[in-house]
Amino acid sequence: MKKIASFLKGFILFLRPGTWLGFLARPLQWCSNVIRLSRWIASNPVDGLNDFYSPFRDYAKRYQLYQYLVQQEDLKETAIDYVELGVSMGLSFQWWVKHNTHVDSRFYGFDTFEGLPEKWGLYDRGAMSASIPQVEGTRHEFVKGLFQETLPGFLKTGKLSEPKKKIIHLDADLFSSTLYGLTSLHPYLRPGDILIFDEFSVPLHEFKAFMDYMESYYVKYKVLAAVNNYFQVAVKIGG
Repeated sequence: MKKIASFLKGFILFLRPGTWLGFLARPLQWCSNVIRLSRWIASNPVDGLNDFYSPFRDYAKRYQLYQYLVQQEDLKETAIDYVELGVSMGLSFQWWVKHNTHVDSRFYGFDTFEGLPEKWGLYDRGAMSASIPQVEGTRHEFVKGLFQETLPGFLKTGKLSEPKKKIIHLDADLFSSTLYGLTSLHPYLRPGDILIFDEFSVPLHEFKAFMDYMESYYVKYKVLAAVNNYFQVAVKIGG
């Protein structure tokens, strides 16, 4: 069987189907990951907040998810390191600064502030650009630039090395940005830390990045909450 499989693979590569069927690669990947997402939903029941199935998306529901996490995980007066990858106008960033009051909490926002670095669905490169938000207080810090260029230097500062609970908000939209963020932050994550995704159910981007990361690093987790039919999702590391 091994020889047959090897021969067939070599023969298929010899025919170079990518030159005349390449246009099918992306649609087939999308279909495959929709099936994968559906199977993931069925295999990961949510004990807490979950609006599935809801016929309409209400973006404001993400604040319900945040509030649920604050209440269930006792985050209001707990010292945390909050890292947001993809800040844009900073609405969620400001929500967390306002709703976590511990004096030792720190909030870090990463964004190019010049829009998407590559095309994402119907959004072209450069879409969703925004000015660096104005946030009251001294507990926060914004880092401008591509994650691939800014995260390595930031992590070397040791600011995430303290044994504080970490809330990682992934709102970078793109597969490449999300996967890079997850893999870069992996050494700093501990059981009990929380990952929040803002476009989780996009099959070829945040969902795919999450699955590739979890399966590559053998990370155990538990789904805490989901709204807008799994468009926004929160998971806890370690279950």
